[in-house]
Amino acid sequence: MDGQPLIEPKKNEAAERFRLMAARIDLNADTSRFGGAVVIIPPEGGGEAIEILMLDSTANAAQFFGQIQTRITIQVQEAQERARIAQGFGAR
Repeated sequence: MDGQPLIEPKKNEAAERFRLMAARIDLNADTSRFGGAVVIIPPEGGGEAIEILMLDSTANAAQFFGQIQTRITIQVQEAQERARIAQGFGAR
């Protein structure tokens, strides 16, 4: 120990989502079934997080990235709609 006090990490929801995904991966450790995993956390107020754990032995990279792309496209459309609505309230 170097004399520095231990600092307790602050509760962080974004970091917790990554820890939970890591635990889900560990619980499903049969690597023959693992099809990929992703956690995407947008900035505050930027929409919902995207969390995907694929447990499909027949999955390939195209399916995995296609699923992520679809989810991101939906989030982008929703964010654009929220921005459009927000601009409408202040416009004259």
